[in-house]
Amino acid sequence: MTSEAAVRNLVKKAKGGRDSDAFGQLYDEYADQIFRYIYYKVGHIAESQDLTGQTFLKAFENIESYETRDVAFSSWLYRIAHNLVVDYFRRESKRERVSIDEQPPAPSNQGNPAEAVMADLESERLYKAMQKLTYNQREVLVLKFIDNLSNNQVAEIMGITAGAVKSTQKRGLLSLNRILGNSNGPGPQIAPNSP
Repeated sequence: MTSEAAVRNLVKKAKGGRDSDAFGQLYDEYADQIFRYIYYKVGHIAESQDLTGQTFLKAFENIESYETRDVAFSSWLYRIAHNLVVDYFRRESKRERVSIDEQPPAPSNQGNPAEAVMADLESERLYKAMQKLTYNQREVLVLKFIDNLSNNQVAEIMGITAGAVKSTQKRGLLSLNRILGNSNGPGPQIAPNSP
């Protein structure tokens, strides 16, 4: 991962169009994280890809208004993605839609097909369990454990305190353990006091 100083330098270069590759490097740095964040909210690969593209388009169009002293660039991107997801759900609530079950993308297990099948089943099971959490619990858990952000970064993105992040994380993990414990088959127990 690129350092904050390097990210600030890339943002500075991207402003004013002085360096055409700078924004591309920012995209390369954050595209996977933003996609995962959106996917675990939307649950559809195609829509997640579209919303990820829209996130970076909005960031590119508005890079001049971004101030490095206010929030981290990644937090600014997550905020844009969050707003697009909210808009997406507003539009979707007004539309009738036939849902096709999609499995969340799982890392490929090269070699052992049995391990690949088990990983896919666990990934699907976790995804379904996450959908039963509250919006804030799901948001905190995705940002903390899927995108590996700190409590302060999550707080900045969500507009809450770091203490509220810890509390929401603990409640979310307890709920997730309860949900996974009630579903079929043995499942991993998650420690609610994870950092």
